[in-house]
Amino acid sequence: MADLEYQLHEDRVLRDAAKRLVKADIAFVKGDMSQKGLGGRMADRAKDGAADIAENAAEYADTHRTEVGTGLAVGILALIAWIFRDRLADAVYAMFHDKSALEEAADRAAEMAEHITDDARSFLNRNT
Repeated sequence: MADLEYQLHEDRVLRDAAKRLVKADIAFVKGDMSQKGLGGRMADRAKDGAADIAENAAEYADTHRTEVGTGLAVGILALIAWIFRDRLADAVYAMFHDKSALEEAADRAAEMAEHITDDARSFLNRNT
C-alpha cells in the first residue's frame, strides 16, 4: 500500500507542476496580448512574410539573371502591344486586305496605258 500512496503523491506533484506551467503560460499570453493586440501581431507576421518573399525573389533574380531579364522584356513588350493593340490590328489587317503601294501604282499605270491606247485609237480613227 505504501507504494501506491507514494505513486499517488508523485502523480499529484507532477499534476500540480503541470498546472502551474499552464497557468504561467496563460498569464504570459494574456500579458503579451495586452502589450500587442491581435491586429498588431497579424501585421508583424505579414511584414515578416513579405520580407521573406522579397529576399527569396532577390536571391532567385540574382541566380537566374537571364531568365528574369527575358521575362521582363517579354512582359514589357506584351504591355506595349496591348497599349497599341488597335493600331497593330489595323496594320495587320492592312497587310492582308488592302493593296500595297506597288499594287496601287501598277493599277494606275494600267489605267493610264488603257487611256493612252484609247486616245491613240481615236486619233488613228479620225485620221483614216
